[in-house]
Amino acid sequence: MDSTAMSNTDSVNTLYFRPNAEQTLKEIKNSEAWDKFVLSHEQSGYCHLFNWTRVIRDAYGHRPVYLAAIKKNPRGARDTIAGILPLFRFKRFTGRPWLVSIPFFDTAGILARDMKIKNFLFKKTGLLCYKKKYSGLELRQESALNIQDMKIAEAMPQVYTSKTGLLIELPENQGKMLQKFKSKLRSQIKKGRKNGLSWEIGKRELLEPFYRVFSRNMRDLGSPVHSIKFFHAVFNHFYHDSFICVIYYRSKPVAGSFMFRFKKRLANPWASSVREFRHLNANVYLYWQMMRFACNMGIKVFDMGRSSFGAPTYKFKKQWGPVENPIFWYGWNFKGNGKGLFNENLSMESWKRLPVGMANFVGPFLRKHISL
Repeated sequence: MDSTAMSNTDSVNTLYFRPNAEQTLKEIKNSEAWDKFVLSHEQSGYCHLFNWTRVIRDAYGHRPVYLAAIKKNPRGARDTIAGILPLFRFKRFTGRPWLVSIPFFDTAGILARDMKIKNFLFKKTGLLCYKKKYSGLELRQESALNIQDMKIAEAMPQVYTSKTGLLIELPENQGKMLQKFKSKLRSQIKKGRKNGLSWEIGKRELLEPFYRVFSRNMRDLGSPVHSIKFFHAVFNHFYHDSFICVIYYRSKPVAGSFMFRFKKRLANPWASSVREFRHLNANVYLYWQMMRFACNMGIKVFDMGRSSFGAPTYKFKKQWGPVENPIFWYGWNFKGNGKGLFNENLSMESWKRLPVGMANFVGPFLRKHISL
């Protein structure tokens, strides 16, 4: 791993991790130290894990630039990580690259032991942006940064707060979970079973039926779809913590989701259903099976993923009684033209008219350059 120690400030150094395709023993040790810090931090999320460098690189070729604040310990003791910031050099269709933490996911911003380390990493990131002449910087935080001086290269950030995470605290068993829901929702779950829906939870063997539903739904929404190579890469690097749920009607996949386990949380970053089968309550049945699965694994929190306030997906998820966790996305534009993260769009009306096969072929080439 190509890593370079930078200037020393109050016994803290910055280490830049730039993973290569071929791993050396030193690279492996550095990635293990990174993940050890992530797993020990109370506020960490699954997107902070080091192997996302390899997933995104393998699927789309975006280069990771991972920063760690290294605490210099006295008397020859081993140096330790005191903070991290995962970033990717992200190239859109036009202009110079941006730094994004991290593309395609909700939150993976600065993670630090204390405010001093958080400020240190923020300042080092600003210097990196200036040195490399990046067009901008995007930090996707699970909570407000609360940094006093937010200016980078004379640019102040735009703050995007129109999306929220939705979290469900799970009881110790699925019976108690079911009783928490309103009678209307319990009735919809039972209706799904009476309508002949069946379910299966597994791993890579379910990727094809999941992707068939997911790619069809993305086309219907007018959105370029992620490459199936992207999901294969997730299994390649996170096999033990990745799961797929597929709902069937008469042996045909009609709904599906991709799940990721981290600590005592099960996240659902991607879920879809085929519109003409939604009257069977396939979407409701899908979410119930995911929650049952989480309860059976002893998971404490089910993460439903992000939604825009007031959107149909937001209203659907709210019926399950989740706790809202506002998301803070910060964007610095060093060109001063007002364009950036908040101008990206995942929906194109003309895309809905494409045949699914063509949308699946062309979509990943476009999706690679859309960070949402």
